[in-house]
Amino acid sequence: MKGLQLLATGGALPGRVVTNEDLSRQVDTSDEWIMTRTGIRQRYYCTESEDAATLAIAAARQALARSGLAASEIACCVAATLSAPTATPSVACRVQAALGLPENRPAFDVNAACSGFIYAIAAAHGLLNTLGGRYALVIGCEALSRMVDPTDRTTCVLFGDGAGAAILELAEDVPFAVTLGARGSEAIRVGGPAACDTAPI
Repeated sequence: MKGLQLLATGGALPGRVVTNEDLSRQVDTSDEWIMTRTGIRQRYYCTESEDAATLAIAAARQALARSGLAASEIACCVAATLSAPTATPSVACRVQAALGLPENRPAFDVNAACSGFIYAIAAAHGLLNTLGGRYALVIGCEALSRMVDPTDRTTCVLFGDGAGAAILELAEDVPFAVTLGARGSEAIRVGGPAACDTAPI
């Protein structure tokens, strides 16, 4: 089985910057407390006109431009997110439409939280090897600022919004190994409502 190599990347950040000082005015925390425990000085939040999909589109567009490929050469699009703005259509389908990717090729989301991008890479690798094609677009995107509890200092200091995209190329003689697993028995310890819980179909 062929491996994957990285051809190009892209990224996108939303317009609102939230510093540790900003958070210290809404919860009992400080820049020193956050920095010593996380190393985070600031994070980015989506504005009203931004969400995980708009960030994904921007990051994907940059990656595609940097790759020098035509949109028609992308054989699959996989987006990793737990904060999609709608249950359907998927973020990947929104990217497909925005960039003009082929409609006879797969485009879908995976939700595996922090490990989502690894799952997405593994899915893209399998698709390229089984369905054919040479290039995959893999995206990780989140808009977690709309999901975290702004009054909980243990979590609100950690999460922000953004997107990253990669164009991956199927290639001979390239090592590729991924070990996937999940601990569903621990699911009760972490979780939250779906980002689209209040969005009607």
